[in-house]
Amino acid sequence: MDLPHNIFLYLLIVTAIAVGFMLGRRERRPRKSQAATIKDYYQGLNFLLGDRPELGVDRFIQAMEVSEESIDVHLALASVVRRRGEVDKAIRIHQNLLASPALRAGNKQLVEFELARDFHAAGLLDRAEALLSDIVKRRDAQEKQARDLLLDIYEQERDWQRAIEVGSKSLRIDASQKMRLSHFYCERGSEFFRAGQLKFAAENARAAVRVLSTNPRAHLLSAEIDLVQKRYKRVLRYVRRAVELQPDLAGEVLDIYAKAAQGLGQEGSYLEFLEECLQRSPDAALIEASVDYRRGRGLQTNVMNIVDAIKGSPRAEHLPVLLDLLELRAGDQVEMDGSVKELLEQIVVQSRTHQCINCGFSSHAHVWHCPTCKQWGTFANPNKAKSRVVD
Repeated sequence: MDLPHNIFLYLLIVTAIAVGFMLGRRERRPRKSQAATIKDYYQGLNFLLGDRPELGVDRFIQAMEVSEESIDVHLALASVVRRRGEVDKAIRIHQNLLASPALRAGNKQLVEFELARDFHAAGLLDRAEALLSDIVKRRDAQEKQARDLLLDIYEQERDWQRAIEVGSKSLRIDASQKMRLSHFYCERGSEFFRAGQLKFAAENARAAVRVLSTNPRAHLLSAEIDLVQKRYKRVLRYVRRAVELQPDLAGEVLDIYAKAAQGLGQEGSYLEFLEECLQRSPDAALIEASVDYRRGRGLQTNVMNIVDAIKGSPRAEHLPVLLDLLELRAGDQVEMDGSVKELLEQIVVQSRTHQCINCGFSSHAHVWHCPTCKQWGTFANPNKAKSRVVD
């Protein structure tokens, strides 16, 4: 029997003991009815201790009457079966509680929130959303938890407008919440940008910066919008700020920076930008771009400076770069087998990964939202960026 199953079985047995205690404290009822209840209880306990714990849950549901004294036992049992994946049983327990006139208002509100969690776990997002919205409007004790879960639902549905509305009204907005909300604005702004609605895209980009000025994505989105509008000076400023915040993004923003520099007639600033980025990290894409730029304009490349930079942190992605540098230094004296070089480059492409610094999930492409831990702004190349700056 695996460990999670052992834990759930232990919780079920503890719940069974609690049910037995509650049965012992119940008011006297007709002998026949009480005997049937006790029979259900012991049958449930036998099932829990045997090989069919799922039947034990059904017996306990039958055995427990709803009262203020037994509410905690009901909730504990529902939580256990929901964790086991038996969401339908959790829903039945909570709906049974809500149907009872014995519940006080405070406990009823708690049960409604737990029922919303059941619906969410079952994928019934519309029903969960309706319950959570009512809880938020009432501003009762479960308001914060309801807001958090409602935010999860809107994020899952990619309903960024509602996510922003709920997130902006959160009772406590910490650094993690700011990052999340800032990315919601970026998502919405990106949708407007793709639709050609630049005014609304810019508004959301500015909002993303206001919420969290250290979110590099917000600055990059602003740069993309301004590039289309030919506001080149602002593009350069936004790109530089994004790279300051997350240096490993430099290799992915070169095209934006180059177009803006060219639009201003300041191609030399592109090379300066490359050199500044290389001082932070010997990224292979940056080195390749620098060599190509110099080679295309007949400028000399200081090979040894690049080699010295790579020595500080040699990686597989530097292999093609080093081959290029050997060719550049030796000229025609060195002939490289093109097929071997191509194979090396393929290996490098396969080895390049970005990793979530929160959970460790890896991806060949840089993404803003981790599909595993659901955190925002946590992706980086582990060899290039070790930390993230957050307000």
